[in-house]
Amino acid sequence: MNLPFAETLLATYVGCRARRQPVAPLAAFEAGEVRRILLILTTGIGDAILSSAIFPSIRAAFPAARIALFCRTGWCPLFRADPHLDEVIPYPGKFRQFFATLKTLRQFQPDLSLVLHGNDPDIIPLAYLAGSRFILRIPTRGTRFGDLLANAQRPEDQQTQPQLHYIDNRLRLLDTLGIPAVTRAPSIHLPQALLDRTQTRLRACIGERPYWVLHLHGADPYKSLPDSLGRELIALALERFPAHGLVLSGGPENRSVLKSLLPGNAKGRVCVAAGSFSLEESAACLAGAQAVVAPDTGILHLAAALDRPVIGLYAPTRANLVGPRAPGRTPLIIAKPLTCTPCLQKRCPYRPVTCMSQFSSAEILQALTPLLIP
Repeated sequence: MNLPFAETLLATYVGCRARRQPVAPLAAFEAGEVRRILLILTTGIGDAILSSAIFPSIRAAFPAARIALFCRTGWCPLFRADPHLDEVIPYPGKFRQFFATLKTLRQFQPDLSLVLHGNDPDIIPLAYLAGSRFILRIPTRGTRFGDLLANAQRPEDQQTQPQLHYIDNRLRLLDTLGIPAVTRAPSIHLPQALLDRTQTRLRACIGERPYWVLHLHGADPYKSLPDSLGRELIALALERFPAHGLVLSGGPENRSVLKSLLPGNAKGRVCVAAGSFSLEESAACLAGAQAVVAPDTGILHLAAALDRPVIGLYAPTRANLVGPRAPGRTPLIIAKPLTCTPCLQKRCPYRPVTCMSQFSSAEILQALTPLLIP
């Protein structure tokens, strides 16, 4: 069901049903009565990873409950081995396979649904129609179908706090429920079979040598590193770290550009994983890396959540608000100032020379050296 009038039709139906079967207010919430919890994450991969920091706290607060994650189909493999979850339910996308998805959610029968991050208009109706008595989200103000939220009348939950890190804003749902935070860092868990399979693929490309990962391109071009910087960095790194291999990550759309950046001595030492490795294989590749260098992207947050040494390159975004967090180490951040105020972000007209052009190969190599050569 992906029709132009789908949202209006859904709003009319849900509105009529909610008048007959109103949602329960937050005041009626009893933690001891919760048996099934639906955690909703239908956003981008970076936001999904950061939001997953809430999983251990929910598990600790509801040890006997069955907990399911409802997330984008493409992200599901990253979370299936998470010990804090009992199952992962795929979200095909806005109004896609709506009735099949609703059937799956009804079979799960959630008592409590927490919208960690999801702007899709069918998310809250799906939770409501699946039978969830309590649906919570922050922010509540301006939320489509906000009248279905149990915390809609809680003033503290009306909006996100702009001075807080992204994760801390997600964890505010714990305050709403009166639950303490177990951790404030995400952690990704991968099955051993995936790790072994991916390392076998890497050995076929770069041999037995240790390796580091370089990620140049973000989903948003204004956060990507210039290709000229990538070409220079790759060449210099191959000279400075002759015992190390290099893996270039990215999407299928980046593969040809990344291959064009390779110097003549890259054969047998550089693996262009972009467009060749799946998301879960890319995660397994990151898990074995001695270091990961990337701008503000999902790959950076994924590497940090896997507790690998990361070097985050930040200019148009602020690391204190959306920087990586790791469960057992402190990520290294190299930050540059904005060159435009206010930042135009996705409307940036200055590509390929953006504020990300302020970084130099020399400073990146200086930060990288102690991670590869202790």
